[in-house]
Amino acid sequence: MNNRNGSTVPDGALGLNAVDDRPRTRGKRVGVVRTAATVGRLVRDRGRLEHWPTLGQVQAMASLEGREPCSYLLDPGVNFVPELLAGYEGELGRHALCFTARLPHGTGEFVALSDGGGFALD
Repeated sequence: MNNRNGSTVPDGALGLNAVDDRPRTRGKRVGVVRTAATVGRLVRDRGRLEHWPTLGQVQAMASLEGREPCSYLLDPGVNFVPELLAGYEGELGRHALCFTARLPHGTGEFVALSDGGGFALD
C-alpha cells in the first residue's frame, strides 16, 4: 500500500512535510574529542589542581572552551562565593574547578561546581 500522506511514514518517523518539534539536546552535549582534550589539559596543569575534577566540571570546561584550570576552594572566608542556590549547600568547603572560559559576554573566569553548573567571577 502506498501512503500518500507525506507527514508520517508507517514506522512513525517524520516524513518530508512534517514539522520536527522534538527538543534538540544534541547541541548541548560535549563531544568525546573535546572532553578528551580537556582531560589532557587538566593532566598537563595538574600542578595547579588540589583535587581531581568531576565529570560535570570537565564537561563544563570542555563546553566553555576552558583553559588555565585551577582548584577553587568554596569557602566564603577564603574566596568569593555568591549565595548558592538550593541544593548546592553541600558544595561549601569543597574544591570547584576554576578556569578561563569563553562566556556569552566575552572571556572571563568561570567556577564549575561538581555537577557542571557554576558562576562567573566577572
